[in-house]
Amino acid sequence: MRVAMKTENAGEIILQEKELPSLCSNEVLIKVEYCGVCGSDLHAYKHSKGYEFVHKPIILGHEFSGVVVDCFDASLEHLKGKRVIVESMNYCGLCENCLKGRKSICAQNKVIGLHYDGGMAQYVKTNVQYVKEVPEDLPLHLAALSEPMAIAVHAVRQAEEIAKSDSILVQGPGIIGFFVSLILAQKGAKVYLSGLKRDYESRLSKCQSFGVTSHIVESGNLEEKVDIVFECSGSSAAVRSGFGSLKKGGKAIFVALYEHETTLFLTELVRNEVLINTSYGCNPEDYNEAFEVLNSLSEKLMDIMTIYPLTDVSQAFEDGLNQVVLKPVLAIS
Repeated sequence: MRVAMKTENAGEIILQEKELPSLCSNEVLIKVEYCGVCGSDLHAYKHSKGYEFVHKPIILGHEFSGVVVDCFDASLEHLKGKRVIVESMNYCGLCENCLKGRKSICAQNKVIGLHYDGGMAQYVKTNVQYVKEVPEDLPLHLAALSEPMAIAVHAVRQAEEIAKSDSILVQGPGIIGFFVSLILAQKGAKVYLSGLKRDYESRLSKCQSFGVTSHIVESGNLEEKVDIVFECSGSSAAVRSGFGSLKKGGKAIFVALYEHETTLFLTELVRNEVLINTSYGCNPEDYNEAFEVLNSLSEKLMDIMTIYPLTDVSQAFEDGLNQVVLKPVLAIS
């Protein structure tokens, strides 16, 4: 099979031929159709701080869709031919957090495509417990967006109730910030998605058809204080400015991962009783709502995807890294 292999060199990913993976008990083989390039893939690609655990060479990719073509156990034969995605977070199901339903922070958590070979290949294997069937009316190229959409669903749930009277600032117009904004807008909230001036053409301008107001940070602060801030940018400067945009008693939900430490003056946050929460990954049930959102916005979402053949994998990574496109997706077949 043909694979896109992340080498030991920073900023290098190459096409290679490799043997099909051998199946073990409870595993299925998936013929991959589409695989998104995630921010985590980009971090691993350039050897960012915090991604030292990614051993190279490795096949990246955890946002993929495809069709089950083989299985190890006879009891899994019914899955052959099924259109599926794979949960990115491979949880143990037995630790304290898993038993409490918090599988996104499983004590033994591993991520396919980061801890072991993932979906930027013609075929990939996985344990059947992480396989989810794609709804019949959802195309596979959109199903490849279900993992980042599930992460956005999980983040919005961390804020608990969203009221139609809420004004919300989402910082960072990457795919997660974009999807968080879409979900909040569907719930009827007044949503601002912020980014830099350079983000406008490729990112911020696309949000308006979804009922989201774009806001360029360089033009100044928002005219109003907001009830909730979702920090999806990964910028230390945005962390500080986000708190400045909050009303007293507001909520701050941190979704991004950061390459640098951030210094905060906590006294001001304490005096304002700002509630701080974090969100990491997603739980299995988050995918169900993700499928629903993708279905409801299917036509509009086509505009945010840029599809590259597997042979152009290096270009897809560079375009994603340079923010030329909002969401690069590889067509594997």
